[in-house]
Amino acid sequence: MERGGEERRRGVEVAGIEFSTHCHATEDCGRVKTALLNALPEELRGSVKIEEESLEGFYGNIIRVLKLEVRDKAPVVLNYLLSRLDKSDKSLLLASMDLRVDRRAKRFFLRLDKQMLLSERFVLNDSDDVVKVVVYFRGVAKPGSIESFLKQLISG
Repeated sequence: MERGGEERRRGVEVAGIEFSTHCHATEDCGRVKTALLNALPEELRGSVKIEEESLEGFYGNIIRVLKLEVRDKAPVVLNYLLSRLDKSDKSLLLASMDLRVDRRAKRFFLRLDKQMLLSERFVLNDSDDVVKVVVYFRGVAKPGSIESFLKQLISG
């Protein structure tokens, strides 16, 4: 059975993924956009639109918020993202699963090192210089189903 069918049969379906990051006045926003796009499989990078919003920081500095969303190919993107993590980061995800899943909102959170994404390396990082990733689910029927679904994907 194809993976999409397995996801529906278990009651968990990846509905979408949102990626977001900040570009500070001291950063090259072109490079930040590249890091954001590098979180996606290469074949999808040209088909997504990055939304930008300019904000003013505490000291009057301009901060640009960059976001992109994936809906139709979200399961493919999640598999790609998880497959690019090294063994230690996968272990960290498994160990911290309860802190990363919001069961009520049906979301899964992780942060990828923005600088490492420039060289297409996927490294978890909980600092502030990151690409934030939020995975949205639907069809979650019972408690623990998101965690079980993710553990199976991460463990391969």
